[in-house]
Order: sequence, then C-alpha cells, then structure tokens
Amino acid sequence: MLSINSNPLASQLANQLNNLTLDIQKSAQRIATGKRITTAADDPAAVGILSTLKSDYASYASVNSNLSSGLSLLEVGASSLQNQQGILQQMKQLATQASSDLISDDQRTALQKTFKQLQSQLDDAVNKSSIFGNNLTGVDSADVTIQSGINSGQTTTLTAVKSDAATLKVDDATIELTDSTKAKAAMTAIATAVGKVAGNQAVIGAQQNSMKVQMDNAKSVQLNLENAISRIEDTDIASETSKLQQLQAKQQLSVQVMGIVNQFPSYALGLLK
Repeated sequence: MLSINSNPLASQLANQLNNLTLDIQKSAQRIATGKRITTAADDPAAVGILSTLKSDYASYASVNSNLSSGLSLLEVGASSLQNQQGILQQMKQLATQASSDLISDDQRTALQKTFKQLQSQLDDAVNKSSIFGNNLTGVDSADVTIQSGINSGQTTTLTAVKSDAATLKVDDATIELTDSTKAKAAMTAIATAVGKVAGNQAVIGAQQNSMKVQMDNAKSVQLNLENAISRIEDTDIASETSKLQQLQAKQQLSVQVMGIVNQFPSYALGLLK
C-alpha cells in the first residue's frame, strides 16, 4: 500500500541493512584477526571449552620444561659416571703396576701419589656434577621428584645413585699402593667398583630413556591441544572471505532497493496530480 504518512517497507529494509553492516564488520574482523571467536558472545559454549584447552596447553608447556630439566640432570649424572669409568681405568693400571715387587720405593711412592690424586678426581667427577641445585651421583645425592603431568600427583622420581669413592670402596682410606699386597687388593676393589659404576650407569640410562619417552608424549599432547584450539578458535579464511563477499553483495543490493523504496511516498503524491 502506498502512503504519504509512513513507509514501513523502508524501515524494514533499513533494519536489514543495519544487520548486514554489522555482519560485514564482524566478518571483516574475523579475517583481520584470524580468530573466529573474539568475544564470549560469538560462541558462549566454545569459549568455555577454549579456556580449558588453553589452560591445559600452557600447563603442558611447563611440563615439557620440567621434563627437559630432568633430562639435563640425568645427562649430567651420566657424564659424571662416564668420567669415573675413565678414572678407574687409570687407577687399575697404576694398581697393576704397583702389584709387582720389581719396582723401586721411589717408583712406588710416585705411583701412590698419582693414585691418590685419581681417588680425589673420582670424587670430584660426581660431587661437582650438580645442576639446578641437585646431584644424582655424588656423596650428598638424593632422589629428585619432578612434576611430569598437568594434574596434582602426576610426578616422576629420578633415582639417585651414590657413586663417590667411599661408596665404591676405593677411597684413600680403603685402598692404597704402598706395597704389592695392598696394590693387589686395590686391583680387586677397583674391578668391583667398575662393576658398580656400570650398574649406576644402567640406572641413569634407563631413566634417560624414560624421560625422553615422557617428553615425546607431552609434546604430542601439546600439539594435539594446539590443533584443537585452532579448529575451535581460528577463522577459516577461505570460507569467511566468501561469506564477506556475499554479505557485501547483499548490502549493495539493499542500498539500491532502499533508494527505490524511499521514493514510494513521492509516487503516492504523484497520483494526486
């Protein structure tokens, strides 16, 4: 119906045009930010899910850091034990040489002096191998517990293996090379110590492998969380661009129709002429 007092169709089209403009602005914002959800109003249900996923993702970043630190501690321990094996080999050579009655007193004294230095180095190898304020192989070593999961109670304990000279029973209070009999006893003690250190290496090595597996698992979970967050939050640029073009086309058409509809009261007045 043509009327000169009102133009309800124009009002209706104006509302539609306003809604289209808002939709265009929202679509353009999604493309510009790359985010499908910029406010809680965009998808209230997804916002709650995103909050949980992002919290877990951040927590796994801390877990990976903890596991990496744990692996570093184990690697330092493994290195200290490897150094001990080298020192024990040198001690075994000196003890073997000192077991002979054919060496002179001066030679034996020199061997004993070098031997004692090696005993000191054997302790230094493990006692000075601390990192993050922790030590897994020295005389004061202790088990270390790390947070290896995102929930309380999900921990991993790194087992310490004391490997100082006294524990290995090759310290200067236990063995020496002052005569051939003691040197032969030292040979036996050192051979036993080599086996103990090898056992300690096996313990540390097994824990290194376990730590690497946990790190791989944590990184995999974190990657899956990142993908899940992206699927919920990020904009499908191709789809959103197509949608924006459709909205812009509708907006242009609405503007053209609006121009026509606004002329209806004029048409009604024309009928009175």
